[in-house]
Amino acid sequence: MKLRIVKDEDGHLEIEVGGEGHTLLNLLQSTLLRNNEVKMAGYSKPHPLMDRSVFRIDTKKGESTEKTLLAAAEDTKKLVNEFKIQFEEEVEKLREEE
Repeated sequence: MKLRIVKDEDGHLEIEVGGEGHTLLNLLQSTLLRNNEVKMAGYSKPHPLMDRSVFRIDTKKGESTEKTLLAAAEDTKKLVNEFKIQFEEEVEKLREEE
C-alpha cells in the first residue's frame, strides 16, 4: 500500500491510496460515516485501470481529520478482530459437531 497526502486543510483531508481496492476503503468509509463529527467520507477511483484511489474526509469545525481517521482505523481493526474471533468460534463449534 502506498499513501500520499494530497491535501490537508482545516477540516478536509485527501489521501491518494495505491495498491488497495474497494474492500479496505469501503470499510474505512463506513466506519467514518458512523462518527457524528464526520461531515463526509468517501473515495473515488480516477480510472478503473489505475491502481490508486483518492480518499476524502471532511470533519466538523474544530475536529482534526487526522485524529478522526486514525480513530476510524483503530475501530475498523477492532471490528475485523471481533469478526475473526467469532468466526473461529463458529468453526470450532462446527468441528465439534462432526
